[in-house]
Amino acid sequence: MIRTTAVLIGLATLVPRLDAFAQASQPHRQFVTISIDRPHTFPLHFKDHPLEDLTARALNEVQGGGDVDYRSDDGRTTVDVLEFGRRGRGGGIMVYPFGSRNGLALAVRASYETLPVIRLAIMDGGATTSYNLRDGRAYDLGAGFIVSDRPPAWGLGTHSFALAGVGRVRGERGDGDRVFGEAGGGVSVGPVGVQFSVKVAYNKLSDPRAHAFFTVPLTLRGTLSF
Repeated sequence: MIRTTAVLIGLATLVPRLDAFAQASQPHRQFVTISIDRPHTFPLHFKDHPLEDLTARALNEVQGGGDVDYRSDDGRTTVDVLEFGRRGRGGGIMVYPFGSRNGLALAVRASYETLPVIRLAIMDGGATTSYNLRDGRAYDLGAGFIVSDRPPAWGLGTHSFALAGVGRVRGERGDGDRVFGEAGGGVSVGPVGVQFSVKVAYNKLSDPRAHAFFTVPLTLRGTLSF
């Protein structure tokens, strides 16, 4: 009986010590991550959206380096892609409403990014029209989760995240809507980190007619968390 009582007393004194050790081994709780973004954007299904949306014709990609990039079956409609600019810029802020230590945490991110410069020459029945999107901008709001593995001090930590959300498109072709999904990960030392992400966005505009286009930015970010 005395031995059992001694064991119970020992366990009772050990539990607070283990709890204190677990708390000390956890990293500082973070609530906000600010980033500077450098996206490099690729098109996706570009023939379908926006080219066939804009021409209202089925198009075929011209092989072998012709004088145009796309042509209809009857040859009456052609599209020449004059420019698709890949490099952009942006920024964002990710908020963790309940804080983020190690493991899974809720994440909400608001961001801004420039859209690729798109310039097209569309010829239909002998008449040529131009399509220009030179100042497109996207403002996004997404929610998801982040999974972190960080040491308690200034050691090397890692994280991964996934988000989905909606946004607004603005530019010389008017305003539009978009939806997106994004995933990525990164490394950090203390509050400073580097992050890489892949986003797939479906953008919708209505000028000169209803059309859409996909963008796939691969983004490198510098981050600061606190």
